[in-house]
Amino acid sequence: MACPVTVYRPTASNDARRIVFYLHGGGLVYGERDDLPSPYVRAITDAGSTLVCADYPLAPETALPDIVDALYETWRTEVAEPIERGDCIDYLLFGRSAGAYLALLLAHEIRLRGQDLPQPAGIMSFYGYYNLGEPWVSEPASAYLALPEVSLGEVERIVERGGAPTSGPKALRYALYVYARQHEGAWLALMGLDGATPKRSASSWSLSADDLAALPPLFIAASTGDEDVPYRVSKQLSRQATRAHMKSAYYLPHDFDRDVTNPAGMEAYRAAIAWMDALNAR
Repeated sequence: MACPVTVYRPTASNDARRIVFYLHGGGLVYGERDDLPSPYVRAITDAGSTLVCADYPLAPETALPDIVDALYETWRTEVAEPIERGDCIDYLLFGRSAGAYLALLLAHEIRLRGQDLPQPAGIMSFYGYYNLGEPWVSEPASAYLALPEVSLGEVERIVERGGAPTSGPKALRYALYVYARQHEGAWLALMGLDGATPKRSASSWSLSADDLAALPPLFIAASTGDEDVPYRVSKQLSRQATRAHMKSAYYLPHDFDRDVTNPAGMEAYRAAIAWMDALNAR
C-alpha cells in the first residue's frame, strides 16, 4: 500500500533530475509528512531537486515490519518508477529522527531486494539512529521522566480511535512517545517488537557494522545537546559507515533545525546541499 505524499518541485525548472525522498520524525508513533519548515523545502528545491515528502503507517496500530513494507511500496511508486521511466537520474533518502532511522532501513531493504533496483545516491540522516538494541532505546529517558507520567490507559484511549493512521498530529499523539520513553521497553513494545518471532525482534530491525559499511554515502547532522537521541549515536554512525560526512551543531536540542531563526539549522541544510552537489562530481 503506497502512502500519501506531497511533492515540491523546483521553481526554476520543471526538469529536475534528482528526487529527495523525505521521511518525517515522531518516534514512529506521530508526525506528518509536511513537517519540514518551508525555508528548508525552498533550499532543497532551489538547488534543483524534487522533494517528495511521504507519510507512513504509525505505530502502535501498525508494527514496524509493516511500516517498512508500506514505505517500500511508496518508494516504488514515487521514486523507483520515475527513475525507471527516465524522468529522473537519481535520488537520495532523507529523514529526521525516526525518519532518518527509516531512511537507513529503507536503503538496506532496497539493497536486499535486488541490485537491479535503483539504489540511492546517498542518505541524509538528521539526528537519526540505527540500532534498536542499544540500552538508550529501552531505558527510561531522563528528559521524558521530567514530564507528567503517561499511563497505559491513556495510550489505549488514543489507540482506541481505530484505524491504521498514516499521519498523526503531535497534539493528538505525542503522549504515545512520552509513554514510550518513560517506561522500560515500552518503545519497542509499541513498535510491535515483542520478540515472539525473529522478524519481531529488535535485532532484525537494527543495522550491523556490515550493513552500515554497505550503505551509500551518508550526510549526518546532529547536536551535541541532543536530549532525545544521544549525540554519540550519530558519531558512531559516522565512524562505522565507510562514506560519511558529519555536520555538528553545538549545545542545541534534538531537533535543532526546528527553530528556523537559529542559523545552525540553515547551516546544516546548506552543508547537506553542498554535499549533494559533490555527489554529482564523483
